[in-house]
Amino acid sequence: MKSIGRVYIGMAIIVLNTLILLLAMEAVSAIIMSGRPSITQTEIEAFKERVLSLEYYQSQDWSQTYWREHFEADKWDYMPHRLWQTRPYTGETININANGNRLTHASDCRDDTYRIYVFGGSTMWGYGVPDWNTIPTGMQIALIDDDVCVVNFGELGYTSTQNLIRLSQLIARGDIPDMVIFYDGANDVTSANRNSIAGSHFYYETIHRVVNTDAFTPKSLTFGEALVSFLSQTATYRLIIGDPPKIQPNWALPPLDDAFVNATVQTYLDNITMAKALSDAHGIQFVAFIQPILFMSERPVNEEEQQFLWEMPGGLSDLFWRVYPQWEQAANERDYLFYLGRALDNQTERVWIDFNHLNAIGNLAMANEIVAIIRPLIPR
Repeated sequence: MKSIGRVYIGMAIIVLNTLILLLAMEAVSAIIMSGRPSITQTEIEAFKERVLSLEYYQSQDWSQTYWREHFEADKWDYMPHRLWQTRPYTGETININANGNRLTHASDCRDDTYRIYVFGGSTMWGYGVPDWNTIPTGMQIALIDDDVCVVNFGELGYTSTQNLIRLSQLIARGDIPDMVIFYDGANDVTSANRNSIAGSHFYYETIHRVVNTDAFTPKSLTFGEALVSFLSQTATYRLIIGDPPKIQPNWALPPLDDAFVNATVQTYLDNITMAKALSDAHGIQFVAFIQPILFMSERPVNEEEQQFLWEMPGGLSDLFWRVYPQWEQAANERDYLFYLGRALDNQTERVWIDFNHLNAIGNLAMANEIVAIIRPLIPR
């Protein structure tokens, strides 16, 4: 019996020492991992370094603050049907309220004020500029004497489909403005090309992986599967094996299928047709704008802009070249749709920060273009 006891004690000591060693390894691995930038952090820092090197940002004293706040504010909550909405945030250059609206300077929405709700993606949201340089703020300042309040419903990554859903949700709960503006184009084309699916949205591959699994079906794991699942969550495993590979988009490459191109064109046109009908049914003035894109411009590009074009994935420019002319033709046939594809061609200053986003100069130019069109529609 004594020999059995000694064996038991010896085995217990071995097991205990092994557990202590494993815990120590995990603690050391966790410390190493915490001090090592993640892939995302590394990519963010590389992006910030590159974008801050642009000539425009080198002359702005708010540049460093804005891009720090941008990545702090780029956190979302799930929203039914439209998938995400930016969380509330308070900063020096970025302020977002509980409804997901970015601050529009000089906007004062009283009960008797003519309200204009502007919808769009990141360009309308104000990607790359502080609150006081967004398109909605530029519109508000231009309309300051018209007793108008402009509310920014732009959202990072939104397509016209998501904007249509958001408009319908607002109306359903009785939030009915006097005028609605849709400002779209880039995201409808880019998200379709990124996923090779017309009418798609951004982050399709991530959401698809979560939903298109057995996660909602009860499943019994074998001991080996359970062990692998547990180990893959440890810092030691990630230190040795590395982070899981990023999900890669399924870019549509040339030659592009005619049905895919036509479906991309029609999805947007159907969305604004429905938005117009919904607005008409509730006495709302509806106006839609097709935003400018760098490579659809007819003016010569500078060295920074040429770099933006080189960085575009293959197939995306082909889809824009086939979709935008059809949208321009549709704008000629609809009195509520306006094509702004060449609205910046006469600009002599730098206005682009990538192939579709604008700096403060470009945003002000677009705000003035929009105001020139909508001002005659505002009751005096």
